[in-house]
Amino acid sequence: MEDKNVVTRGIINGLLFVLLYTLLVTGIPLINTLAFIALPLPLLYITAVYGLKTGTMVASVATVATVGLSLVFSSMILVPICFAVIGVLVGYYQYMSKSAVERIVVFIIAPFISLAMIYVIIEGLYDVSILGAVRETLVETQRLAESFAVDVYDDAFIREYMQMLQDMMPFLLLVFGTMYGFILYGLSTLVYKRVGIQYDKLPAFRNWQFPRSIIAFYFLFMLLGFISFEQGSLMASLSLTGFNIFSIFLLIQGLSFIQTYMYDKKASKTVIVIVTFGLVLLMLVMQLTILFIKIIGLMDLMLRLRDRLKE
Repeated sequence: MEDKNVVTRGIINGLLFVLLYTLLVTGIPLINTLAFIALPLPLLYITAVYGLKTGTMVASVATVATVGLSLVFSSMILVPICFAVIGVLVGYYQYMSKSAVERIVVFIIAPFISLAMIYVIIEGLYDVSILGAVRETLVETQRLAESFAVDVYDDAFIREYMQMLQDMMPFLLLVFGTMYGFILYGLSTLVYKRVGIQYDKLPAFRNWQFPRSIIAFYFLFMLLGFISFEQGSLMASLSLTGFNIFSIFLLIQGLSFIQTYMYDKKASKTVIVIVTFGLVLLMLVMQLTILFIKIIGLMDLMLRLRDRLKE
């Protein structure tokens, strides 16, 4: 009977994924935005309840169907694959009863990497330049304004603006991925409550602990920084952005441990807040402070220093 329920729910959630993707590629305003936001939820649910094997099977079948739709409507076969991976990955972390902090990390990193991959594929494989389209729009607007004897901006402004967009693209992808990740995290908690799945809620900041895999990613992007990518290229920007992302995770880990240490030493809440705020201000004016707190975060992740405080 249980196997029958698994198959039934797998089919239903697979069909929901296909339906949401169909609404996404049809391009109906507002509806396609809602479909974009909710797309990973069916696979997230089935994986969170029944595990990686079932989630992967449902995702594989649903992805084949959505890839077929992509070939008909948009030719972007990577989009459904990326969303399927996001759904299965974050659902698996819930199935394994990972902490809320670990799940937040996945909710942020998975969309960011997926968006970066989609952007690279669009620019490279399909030879479609998003920035080129923006440039053409600016040029057309300039020509239209000139036809009405209105001076809006010149060619130098367009060049500077496009260079700024190119430099900021990885950061914009990160911001968008982070926003999407938090929205998806909030929706997932609503799904868990609706179907009665127990999940770990975000703890107090002093109890935040990131997974040790953060260390590997940090040093990976550090090594990528030593590779001579073309100045201003996407890979150069992505390697720098990736390094900054995991540096931020280490800084948060370090600040969290400092709060844990002060809490263990019976410091008042006022003192903890003042010290934390002071360290954040110091990081803005002293690079050495950033290095110091990152080292604390690294040591805490590698040696689990906070666990020793409890002994």
